[in-house]
Amino acid sequence: MKHAFLYFILGILCFYVDTLLTLISPIHIFSLHFVFVPRLTLMFLLLLTFYRNLYTALILGVLLGLMTDIYFGEIYGVYLITYLLCILIVEKFFSLFYRDHAIVFLIVLLSVIVIDIIVAIIYSMVGLIQFNFIQFILFRVPSTLLLNAILLIFIFSYLDHRQKKKRDIDMKIK
Repeated sequence: MKHAFLYFILGILCFYVDTLLTLISPIHIFSLHFVFVPRLTLMFLLLLTFYRNLYTALILGVLLGLMTDIYFGEIYGVYLITYLLCILIVEKFFSLFYRDHAIVFLIVLLSVIVIDIIVAIIYSMVGLIQFNFIQFILFRVPSTLLLNAILLIFIFSYLDHRQKKKRDIDMKIK
């Protein structure tokens, strides 16, 4: 129960940091318009799937997806469904591929882009946004990948430090 509460608090913290990081976007350089989309909540859910278990990630995916839909979404259920689908698909990839940090890093970043594309297509189909795929690829994907890669590097360094600390403690006991 203690871990479940901790995961929930970390998920809320990721959601809050996502909200704060959206304030830096968009950035205008000359006449170019770069959009940074932080997906720390999604990355947290995917790493939870990798390091802990699928069911915890799914339960938190429902809660955090609903929160994201209520706070950011124009259409309720978009983030909820995309988070859950992404968690399930990524779990299948994790079971197929060797679980090393490079593969996890790439799959998580690829998931961020896939989620962005799916949400943009859904919002475009409903008529909430104008979706131009070329502009999306040129001005949103690179900046979003950069921001989320930096965030993911920080998360991985923390998790690696934590895992190393656990290994050191286990070795001292033996």
